[in-house]
Amino acid sequence: MDSPSFFADALALGAAHCVAVVEDHGGLLISLLITGLLGSATHCIGMCGPLVLAQAGAVLEGIPAAEMREWHRVRSGLLLPYHLGRATTYAGLGAVAAGVFGLVPDGRTAGMIGAALLVLAAIGFVGYALPRLGLKLPLSASPAWSGLVERVAKPLFARPVGFRGYLLGVALGFIPCGLVYAALAASASSRDPLAGFAGMLAFALGTMPALIGLGIAGGWAAAHWRRITGKLLPFLFLANAAFLLFLAYGLGKPAFDAGIGGRFELAGPQQRVVTDADFRGKALIVYFGYTFCPDICPTSLIQIADGIDLLPEAERAKVAAVFVTVDPDRDTPETLAEYTSHFHPQILGLSGSAQQIADAARAYHVFYSRVEGQGAAEYLMDHTTLIYLMGPDGRFVRSFPHDVDPAVLAEALARVTKDIP
Repeated sequence: MDSPSFFADALALGAAHCVAVVEDHGGLLISLLITGLLGSATHCIGMCGPLVLAQAGAVLEGIPAAEMREWHRVRSGLLLPYHLGRATTYAGLGAVAAGVFGLVPDGRTAGMIGAALLVLAAIGFVGYALPRLGLKLPLSASPAWSGLVERVAKPLFARPVGFRGYLLGVALGFIPCGLVYAALAASASSRDPLAGFAGMLAFALGTMPALIGLGIAGGWAAAHWRRITGKLLPFLFLANAAFLLFLAYGLGKPAFDAGIGGRFELAGPQQRVVTDADFRGKALIVYFGYTFCPDICPTSLIQIADGIDLLPEAERAKVAAVFVTVDPDRDTPETLAEYTSHFHPQILGLSGSAQQIADAARAYHVFYSRVEGQGAAEYLMDHTTLIYLMGPDGRFVRSFPHDVDPAVLAEALARVTKDIP
């Protein structure tokens, strides 16, 4: 094996992975960097400020007074080994958390859990912004863990320079901190160890400017800065929480959508068995309702019919639509055939046994229940009113409200049918 060529290929592969992480998780990385910047303005200064000032003072104690210069104070306040140690711990925890989370085999479950972690992180930031609401992160550290970190770190404070300063940063990176927990939850949602590493590294980098400034300027400047930023910070935290919720929606929605659709076996006209496989190679519109529906179902079918008719004739042939009853006791295949014929010839009414309907509804995440009316024979059906669009491969494309603009539906159908030969 050609060693230089092997290492060049390995470096190229690693670089490509890094680029992919930035492209796929750029929003998360930026959010965590901003989180570190905002959090360090008050929270980190308040919690870690004394540790930074103690280290800066310990570094200065090793310099004779006669040799003291202004640049010594600046250098002592930088504490770069300490910050590098903290970043190492944070990034390592991010990689481990994301790697463990990435072991979840079911993509849909993983997406839901990832979205939940982002929501947890957002709640954590809201908890910082609105403490009077009593919102706190559900994760906390025990006093025993805090004591262990203190015992490990205490001897390193004597001379926190060079490698000792780095080890001190590594140790203090394990200090219980709700802000770190929130950032870690967000990083874990990436399910990629490299992305988790990069996310927590971005967070650590974001916390550095304020802490470095504190180390250089001293306690008075830190207190002054906290007074200035204290009023603005809650709103910035709320904005960051909103962004994390947006990321959670982006992660959770595809995970939820991935579970929409699947195999069904229902009864069509003349009791013909109709399955989902019969519609492969076409754009399929699926709607659940019933013929006794007073208003919503007719509206939905009119919108579907109008949307199909807005397509060119050649494209209409690539579209199918099914109206699946949620009231099989009253809606026979014959009843449905007559009912759907009033709306559009391409809308196929489907019925079946109670179990067949239940299975089909479950596949599309459709809820339905019987609502009793005034008389014994009078009842309505409460049901999900979404219109589903499935691709030619049977995969979910998107959903629409029952009163969707036909032009919007036609546009979506055109995007799907343009790739169908």
